[in-house]
Amino acid sequence: MTKWEYRTLTVSRNEINKFLDRLNILGEEGWELVSSFTIKNKSVGFFDSGAETSGIVSVFKRPKE
Repeated sequence: MTKWEYRTLTVSRNEINKFLDRLNILGEEGWELVSSFTIKNKSVGFFDSGAETSGIVSVFKRPKE
């Protein structure tokens, strides 16, 4: 039975240009992207500005050595 180890990568909106480089590095280390989702911030108050993406969280896995 294969056992897995997991890792997350959180990239802020300001670092989005480095995202592809980070994905390539993790891929070279044997990590496989399992899931990815955005983090949204929403202003709450009298004048609601709506939700805005502030970052991306990616979940990776690879077989345990």
